[in-house]
Amino acid sequence: MDNDDTDLGLTPDRAERLVSLALETGGMNAALVDTELRPTWVHNDGPDPPDSEISDRTDTELFSGDAAAPAMEVKRRAIETRSRVTETFTFVKPWGQHRYRAGAEPIYDDDEVVGAMFAATDLSDVYRLLERTTDAVYTVDTDWEVTFWNDRMAERTGVDAADIVGENLWETFGDSVPEELEERYRTVMATGEPAAFEQYVPEPFDYWVEIRAFADDNGLSVYSRDVTERKEHEQRLETQRDTLDVLNQVLRHDIRNDLQLVLGYTDILADHVDEEAAGYLGTIRSSAEHAVELTTTAREISAVLFSDAEELNRVGLRPVLQREIEGIRNAYPEAVVDVEGPIPDCVVVADEMLDSVFRNLLKNAVQHNDKPVPRITVSTTETADEIVVRISDNGPGIPEGAAETVFGKGEKGLESEGTGIGLFLVQALVEGYDGDVAVEDPGSEGATFAVTLTKVERSETDE
Repeated sequence: MDNDDTDLGLTPDRAERLVSLALETGGMNAALVDTELRPTWVHNDGPDPPDSEISDRTDTELFSGDAAAPAMEVKRRAIETRSRVTETFTFVKPWGQHRYRAGAEPIYDDDEVVGAMFAATDLSDVYRLLERTTDAVYTVDTDWEVTFWNDRMAERTGVDAADIVGENLWETFGDSVPEELEERYRTVMATGEPAAFEQYVPEPFDYWVEIRAFADDNGLSVYSRDVTERKEHEQRLETQRDTLDVLNQVLRHDIRNDLQLVLGYTDILADHVDEEAAGYLGTIRSSAEHAVELTTTAREISAVLFSDAEELNRVGLRPVLQREIEGIRNAYPEAVVDVEGPIPDCVVVADEMLDSVFRNLLKNAVQHNDKPVPRITVSTTETADEIVVRISDNGPGIPEGAAETVFGKGEKGLESEGTGIGLFLVQALVEGYDGDVAVEDPGSEGATFAVTLTKVERSETDE
């Protein structure tokens, strides 16, 4: 048979079969109604009610008023306006929420409208998936009318879906919605840009939620998860941290005051004791000075533990490093501190604690040194993005296999004068700057510590 001679046009029979195929495979409901909105032909995709009960009965005679009203309104408007009308609506049945996209057009006999053709697609399967999620979910249309409200939202707010679907969100909740939350939702709706954030919802709800909001042509979808327990835990930790910080400051202040008295009296007694007692007095002074150093280190560690990573800013490297080098020269006049080449005048990512990094490394090079004359060498190398500061000494070096553990809390060399937490503090600070500190092989005696910091472009506000 020659296919060119086959008539594949849309005949009335084929049109009827095509419509039936489209309705059945698309899961659609359809009807032809007269001007009183009574059906003259029906295709019902669901088993309830059966077609035999639908014929010649309006929607209000088949369903409750709330369920029947949206479809009836679409048909009525199509007849009254003599135009196509489309609408998306939700109604709540005892077994769940149903969402439909519906449309209607007038039917004419010559120029007279004698009824309407109606079709509706059930979109409920999509919303049933939202019902299974553990998140609280709701959707609104572009007029802020609630179109879906899952059980988790009902449990959280005490408002059932039957009482809010079809209602305006803002009119229903009024002032109980925080202004900043409403502004965020309206921004997402206006721009189409999704948003994710945490929000406290005050009384009468009193909870914290983690929210994700998305917008499309149909309106806004909001997914939220109750994080009240986590936020309360964080608040407790913050309160405890603040309390410990204050207690730490008070204790350090009082201890330092007492130690200053001890040091002052040792100075007074120095001229009034014999040689043997002077030795004991020197031990007292050394111990008191060490205790003062401990309080300083405790302050610096507290600053690290209680700091916020977002507080990082721009710090000029040269003045900080020069100041700490001079400080070590003054504190330990027996040591020799050499600087190889000029210190680059660059700006790095750090904070006001950067001086503690270099102070601890320089003191470590002196206090752990077993030579009659401790010798320290400071050098730098830089690239476009980073600078490495190396502090080398002529001491006993790092024992084999200890390079990975030397930054642990309490690590210190035998017979050293250090507190044992200086290098731990150095590592904590540098890693907080997104930098790196490592022990390098000096190739001979001693040890070399290399601090790598990220450079940033200098601005007019940088010193």
